[in-house]
Amino acid sequence: MKTFRVGLLAVALACGDSSGPGKSAASITGIAGDNQSAPTGAQLTFPLSFTALGSDGLPVQGVSVSWTVTPTGRATFTPQTSTTDANGVVSTTVRAGVTPGAITIEATVPGVSPVVYHATILDPCLFSTAVSVGDTVNAALVTSDCNFNNGGWFYDFYTLALPAGQHSIRLSMRSTTFDTWIDFFNANGQVVGFDDDSVLGVAQNSQLDVILPGDTTYVIGANSFDRFTTGSYTLTTLARPAGMNGCRPVWVARGISVSDSITNSDCADSSAIPRRYDVARIVVYAGTVLTIAQRSTTLNPSLALYLLNPGNYTRTLVASNDDSLAGTNTDAFIQYSVTASNFYDIIIGTSAGGETGDYTFEVSASTTLSPRTSRLPPAARGGRDSWWRDVLLPKRAKL
Repeated sequence: MKTFRVGLLAVALACGDSSGPGKSAASITGIAGDNQSAPTGAQLTFPLSFTALGSDGLPVQGVSVSWTVTPTGRATFTPQTSTTDANGVVSTTVRAGVTPGAITIEATVPGVSPVVYHATILDPCLFSTAVSVGDTVNAALVTSDCNFNNGGWFYDFYTLALPAGQHSIRLSMRSTTFDTWIDFFNANGQVVGFDDDSVLGVAQNSQLDVILPGDTTYVIGANSFDRFTTGSYTLTTLARPAGMNGCRPVWVARGISVSDSITNSDCADSSAIPRRYDVARIVVYAGTVLTIAQRSTTLNPSLALYLLNPGNYTRTLVASNDDSLAGTNTDAFIQYSVTASNFYDIIIGTSAGGETGDYTFEVSASTTLSPRTSRLPPAARGGRDSWWRDVLLPKRAKL
């Protein structure tokens, strides 16, 4: 008899248990996670979840739920099959597959109609994450990232919206697993600057300093020096003083004005009494005119414009100026008609060795021949130009 009573007790407990296989639901509530999007290979931001209720309207524990996607194979689930908890809640995380497009996800729930979710897998080359000045992002390059121009470099893209006014920022990308590279674009897809090593061939983390106008959105392309490289990295965007860095170039854009000074700690040539100078770097597009000026009341300005070879960083002089009006105006001024899109270095220096002092350096926003002026309206936005893909990407090299 004791054995019989124990058996009856076990049956009673099983019948009253709210967990275990074979449970079903009478209704569903609290559906969350519908209508999300993510680039290929990325995880949806929020898990998919809902609550299963019994016929009495209370949560049901132990309902087994299976997750499927249409088209087949376009997403994966963790877990693939899940079970409602003590609160009747079930959830799964979703990772997008490698093919862009719309997908439909169904949660099969015993006792009720499937719960349907919708999501969109985005082309990673058209997807970007918004960042602000002061942000630090921890991320990783993976094989499902944008394979830009099918060249073998995996890219993550970030959008940086800058308010009206002039800005001076520093973009830093660091990794302990690979040699980083940063590309920087304007809203039209035109390259504004790039950086490989913070110290070329020595410190293989990227640091791009740039002075540029705001009231627009820029795009940061985080990638690698070598093809088919993956690994974790950190990307930081910071404000920096609006000045030059001596021998290390600062990228500039049309429509900026910089007040700085030539000091004895700036870059120096090899003469006995060296001329000190700062370096600005700029991208200039074919069919335009580059207008630059250097003004000072404390030194005799001198400007030189060099064509930069991005493959080995050698320079070729294309224009220079000491006095814009010989005998009457010692300010330096260059207008240069650009026949081919390329990268240029601007040497901001002095007419004679040993000179130091303050100066103002300006890059006109105008893209056409125009009268000499201190400031002009912001540059008109042009169309996309992919020339740099052929010029720069294949020529990545270390000195």
